[in-house]
Amino acid sequence: MTDGTSATSGTTTRWVVVLAALVVLAAAALVWVLRDSRDVAGADVTAADAADAAVASSTIKESARLGAATGARVAYSYSWKSLGYDKAAARRLMTPSMRERYDRTMAGVTTSSRRDRTVVRAEVVDTALVTASQTYARVLVFVNQRTSGRALRRPRLDLDRVLVTVERVDGDWLVSELDAL
Repeated sequence: MTDGTSATSGTTTRWVVVLAALVVLAAAALVWVLRDSRDVAGADVTAADAADAAVASSTIKESARLGAATGARVAYSYSWKSLGYDKAAARRLMTPSMRERYDRTMAGVTTSSRRDRTVVRAEVVDTALVTASQTYARVLVFVNQRTSGRALRRPRLDLDRVLVTVERVDGDWLVSELDAL
C-alpha cells in the first residue's frame, strides 16, 4: 500500500527544484544583458536632465537640439521644382549611413513628386532633448508638415513627431537616424 503524502511530497519537491532552476536562469540572463549593455554604442548616454548627465554644457544641449531640428526640417521638406537641390541640402546634414537610407526613401518620392507637382514644407514647432552626451544626442522633434500638389484637393497638414538621433562629426551635428513616431 502506497502513501499518498509521499507522492504529493515528491511532486512538490520537483516543482521547487524547477522553480529554483528558473530563478537561477533568469538571474544569469539578467547579468548577461546588463554586462553586454555597457558595450552598446551610446550606452554612456544618460537622460539629459539627470544629475549625472554626460552633457558638458547647456551650449551642447542647445546645439544638439538645433542640429536635430534643422536636420528634420530640411529632410522633411522638398518641392518638385527643386528636388535635386532639396535632397542635396538634406544629405549634407546626414551621416553616410543615414544618406543611404534617405536616398532609398527619396528614390520613390522623386517620380511621384514631379508627376503630382508635390510641395512639402516642414516647420519645426518644438524640440525636447531626450538623451545627450558631447558627441551623441536623441531629440524629439515636433514637425508640422504642409503638403500640396495635384493629387490633393486641398493642402494637407500633418502633425508629426520624429525621434532624431544626431552625432557630432567635426563640430557639426549630423542626423544619423530619423524615426517617425
